[in-house]
Amino acid sequence: MKKLVSFSLLIIVLAFCQTLSAQINTGKLPQSAVSQLSSATVPQFDVPTPNLDKIKQDQDLSIKAGKPLSVGVVVPLANINAQNSGIWETTDDGYDIWRLKLHNDEAKGCCVLFDKFYLPEGSTFFCYNKDMSLIYGPYTSEDVSGEQFSTGVFSKGDVILEYISPKHQLDQYGRPEISLFGYNFFFRSEGLPDMKVSKSDETGFEASQSCMVNVNCPEGDNWRTQQKGVARMLAYFLEGGQQYSGWCSGTIVNNTMGDGTPYYLTANHCADNTPDSYWGWFQFYFHYECPYCDCYHIEPGYTLFSNGCTKIANSPINGGSDFLLLKIKNVTWNTLKSKDIVLNGWSKSTTGSPSGVSIHHPAADVKKISTYNETLTSGTFSYQDEYGATNAYWLVKWATTYNQGSAHHSVTEQGSSGSPIFNNNGLVVGTLTGGSSSCTYDAREFYGKLSYHWQSAGSTDNKRLKPWLDPVPLSQTTCDILDLNSSFYILPAAKIFTGNGGNFTFSVYSDQAWTLEYLNEHDWFTANHESGSGNGNIKITCDANNTGTARKANLRVTKADGTSFNMYVKQESNGTGIATIDDSEFNIYPNPTHDQIHIDAINYFIKEVEIVDMLGKVVYSYNNAGANSLILPVSQLENAMYIIRITTDNNNIVYKKFTKN
Repeated sequence: MKKLVSFSLLIIVLAFCQTLSAQINTGKLPQSAVSQLSSATVPQFDVPTPNLDKIKQDQDLSIKAGKPLSVGVVVPLANINAQNSGIWETTDDGYDIWRLKLHNDEAKGCCVLFDKFYLPEGSTFFCYNKDMSLIYGPYTSEDVSGEQFSTGVFSKGDVILEYISPKHQLDQYGRPEISLFGYNFFFRSEGLPDMKVSKSDETGFEASQSCMVNVNCPEGDNWRTQQKGVARMLAYFLEGGQQYSGWCSGTIVNNTMGDGTPYYLTANHCADNTPDSYWGWFQFYFHYECPYCDCYHIEPGYTLFSNGCTKIANSPINGGSDFLLLKIKNVTWNTLKSKDIVLNGWSKSTTGSPSGVSIHHPAADVKKISTYNETLTSGTFSYQDEYGATNAYWLVKWATTYNQGSAHHSVTEQGSSGSPIFNNNGLVVGTLTGGSSSCTYDAREFYGKLSYHWQSAGSTDNKRLKPWLDPVPLSQTTCDILDLNSSFYILPAAKIFTGNGGNFTFSVYSDQAWTLEYLNEHDWFTANHESGSGNGNIKITCDANNTGTARKANLRVTKADGTSFNMYVKQESNGTGIATIDDSEFNIYPNPTHDQIHIDAINYFIKEVEIVDMLGKVVYSYNNAGANSLILPVSQLENAMYIIRITTDNNNIVYKKFTKN
């Protein structure tokens, strides 16, 4: 975060990474260990040590200039891949295994970056240290898309990479494409996440200031849902021509469509100099927290999305409000539900909240909470030669105390940058840029206003939140939290029809009976159900719109205990017909494939998918409820080339080719 007194931004690399479904030390061993292959045969690549004296000098100058303090530097690894490096071996029982060891004596930690990482179906991948005390894996084709990828982090400089083909099938579905990009060399100590740090300049578990309050202390009791949406972001960026790595805080946020799009909101200065080619290495850690108020250890159970992200919109500090909106790749409704991750709600109100909290990861420590009980006021951020937009920031004064032997006064510090500040209704109203508070110094912090992020930071979509968090628009001033593990919610929360009309089905998830209520005129559409006894659906049938103007209806579903959920139906004034969009908006993988095909959208939501053979016959079709990614079975198809025809919620169409083998 930006510090106005002694400035530093902690962007750090933590020594624990796990992928979307791959786990750490699950008890599953790499096949080389099961088959008792000797580790002595594995070729070792000695990674060169970067110029540490120069890095320290550069970092000292960067701190004085108000730039990020980094702890990891990427050493390039050119032309190292599974075809020209390492060793291939075949076990007696038919597994083909590739291994390669990377080594550096001086690194205080390491992880490996890949610029291409494709795993054929049925294959697995592990990475581990030399004594196998730390194992990440197994990774499968479902975890990666063939693009950029990064391994978990190790506490020293050794890592062994291992690929295992399905039995007797090395060439049946194609060989892996594993191409290394770089070795992330830690020049500062980071430790393991379940080990407390012992030095003041370290980062990770218990590295933050002593006054910080763990989120699972009683002070966080009213914020248990919101804390599930806050995560740390592992970022990569350029500084002086060198690639560094580091951490910030942020939150995943809901949008007015309520469709589960995994937008992540943080501060722009966390990745101010990130090239377009780096976003695929970003990682997002959820649930990194102590299970109790007094924290002596960390139980397993974090969730890491390590499949990268897409940059959606941003505003810099200078002349702006310092926000960055990202979309995490390959995350579905089921993923969010199974990992117990909520999409936090927000408010674009311009009135300062009288009270609330911030939830964040100071010094890459476990999740903390800071409370304010004085009304937020407007201010303008400035530090050295950086000047934010006038009154684009909320000023907050912390008032957190927690008594257990001694008084605590929780604030924010390096690593908290980008963290959300919540109002008294539990909605996000800003993102942290910086300030000068500490455990011993009482000062105000600056949070970029969500109301300014909304549409004041620029005139184009990539400078505003509005087109993404209210894409229709529905013109709401607030958006509710979306908790897919709650006892009552609806997916999605809104539907936009073209002027041609049509049908759409909302999915209702409820543990009680519910009723549907119309809040305004609705004679232009009908609903098939106006009540239900539990989980169910509401199918909306919309007439053609010949009025010449758009129309919108507000609906409310209320269950027996009085809890309600708002829905919206809107229709454009004229039918736009069917438009074709660029196929780069959708990613399909693996290709070629044998058993299944993944489809991921960038900026669209999928309504219907058809697989068409080369004679024009539809051989498979699927109606979808508006998610932005899905997986289709294709093992039943004959080996041939096919076309996937994807129809979006807005009736746009895109065509993609794939090969079934």
